[in-house]
Amino acid sequence: MPHRHGVRTITFACVLLAPIFGTACDKDKLKGPEAEVKKTDVKLDLPGIPPFDLPPPPADGGHSVKELRVKGKKLFDSELVVHGYITWAYDCMTAVRQPGQTDKEVAKIIEDDPTKCERPKFYIGDTKETPAEKSLWVVDVPRPYNALEIKRLPKEELKNPPPDRCNTKDPKTNTCPPYAVGDEVVITGDFKMASPHSERNSDGLMVYKKMKNVTQTWESPVIEPPPGGPTGSTPPPTGGRPSPEDLVKGKKTH
Repeated sequence: MPHRHGVRTITFACVLLAPIFGTACDKDKLKGPEAEVKKTDVKLDLPGIPPFDLPPPPADGGHSVKELRVKGKKLFDSELVVHGYITWAYDCMTAVRQPGQTDKEVAKIIEDDPTKCERPKFYIGDTKETPAEKSLWVVDVPRPYNALEIKRLPKEELKNPPPDRCNTKDPKTNTCPPYAVGDEVVITGDFKMASPHSERNSDGLMVYKKMKNVTQTWESPVIEPPPGGPTGSTPPPTGGRPSPEDLVKGKKTH
């Protein structure tokens, strides 16, 4: 076994000096190095745990946005009423505009090619301050006929618009809802993961049916079905309705 002279020397010195210095050598030998991190009496002021309680249901018997986002999957594919505030709204002029373009130039671009615009949509939240990522999508919102449709579609079809379009000439039958960011609204629609026009959200979205705008004192009118037609719908003409893409390409119904 190898000799450890250093250890023996220290031990011998401690034995000789013990009567003078007591057991100081043993304490120093067993103490070890001082810890670099020392305890402190400073108390940290940590933020409280945020509440996860759902807001109370609206008085009108509808649902809150947070309720649908937290436990709404069991309500998929059902018609619901949701009460909230508009937190964001799609605007085609803003989306299409390039730097330096005037309103007139942007309007001309859209008039020549309406397919540059997406379908109208907006988000709603439980408060006006709800961020977009915590809001609920509302899609397939009715829109007015564009200039190309007015020019090329039959007059009879313009008088009987499908659910996603509206005739703005008669305020009594105008189904295009007025809305702006911050408006308080009550939306009725189908709660789904995907819309008929392929918009998708795994947390769910509302496919628009009707709306009450509390802020602007407006409510979707009740439209009587045409004679001989089913309630709540308008029979399409033979050959179906042309899409905006068809109109841009010059296609017509047969």
